[in-house]
This record gives sequence, C-alpha cells and structure tokens, in this order.
Amino acid sequence: MDKLLGKAVDKVFGDDDDKRPQGGNVTHGGAYPPSGGASHDDDEDLQGAASVAAGHAPEDQDFFKDVLGSLLQEKPKAQIGNEDIDEKHTIESHKQFFGSGDSQGPASSSSVGSAAALQALKLFTSGDQGQAQGKGGQNAFVGLAMAQAAKLFDAQASQGNVEPGADKQSAVKKAGETALKLYLKSKGGSAGAGAGAGGGLDGLLGLASKFL
Repeated sequence: MDKLLGKAVDKVFGDDDDKRPQGGNVTHGGAYPPSGGASHDDDEDLQGAASVAAGHAPEDQDFFKDVLGSLLQEKPKAQIGNEDIDEKHTIESHKQFFGSGDSQGPASSSSVGSAAALQALKLFTSGDQGQAQGKGGQNAFVGLAMAQAAKLFDAQASQGNVEPGADKQSAVKKAGETALKLYLKSKGGSAGAGAGAGGGLDGLLGLASKFL
C-alpha cells in the first residue's frame, strides 16, 4: 500500500472514537472480535468467517456462506490477494458513512461494502487488546466486515438511501472481498502457503499500522 492511503485514512478516522455511522447504524462496543463468536481456523473456504458474521448480524450463517461461496467461485483467494485495492473509492466510501465529510448520496453495494471493510479494520484493532488476544485472524476479520456491511446496508435501506439496483448480498460480498484483500496483503500480498496461519492479533495490528 502506498503512503497516500495511510494518510487519507488518518483523516477519515481521526481520533474521535465517538463517531457513529450516518443512518443510525450502531456498532458493537468493546473489544473485537466480540467474545460471542468463535473465529475458527483460517480455513480456505472461509466458512468460519460466515459463522462469525452470523453472530453479529441479523442474517443467518447460510446467508453468509452463500455470499462467500459466490465470491470464491468468481475469484480464488490467490487472485483476490494479488489484486489492488481501489484506495480512493474505499476511503471516500468510509468517509461517506462513518466520517463527517461532505460525501452524501445514495448508497451503492460497492460503497457500503468498501466502507464496512475499513470500519471493521478500525474496530478490530481498537478494542481491548488483552481480551482480543487469540481471537483474531482471517475469518474473524472477514466475518466482522461482512456483518458491518449487512447492518450498514439495512440502515441505509431503512432511510430509502439505497441506489437502484443495489442489494445486500453484493454489499456483503464487496466487504468480504475488500477485507480479505487487506488481510492477505498484510500477510505478504497473496494467499500463498501459510497466508492464513499465525495472523491473530499481531497480524491484524500490523495491518492496521499501514492505515491507522
């Protein structure tokens, strides 16, 4: 990641932990991952991420399994890890929903998913590190991002602030894809051997240091 993204995300996030997403989306407080969901092993098909997401969103595990299945059918993990992140779009999307900038307008599936992934990064690394120790990793991070996307989409839809053609499944898929890119890049840029191992809190803190 180049330095532009890190600097821009600093401006988006700022130091105000009391910011809430526009539209009434209230996020979980305390340490992340929350203690209510197991992170599971960093399995190749990300089914553990579906379990985590279902523990923190209204949708059931099958919903998130279907989304992940669709994502991985379109793009193998190795391809996702090697793709670049649209930095400008991701930052501006987060600012639209979680910041205090001027970015307004109907929510698209892509903007909701991208914003949710960066919000998950912030939440995942800003809790009580002692409580979070041992509960981090690929599945917990991707699951949190997908749950954030599902809740953010609902909040925007309840206000009629959703772009025609936008749908929750696509928003959640985008969040999962962006979060997986961030995680895999923090592990060396791809889903190669060992990409899912040894992440935990240390790996996620290393990831956050690139952006926050």
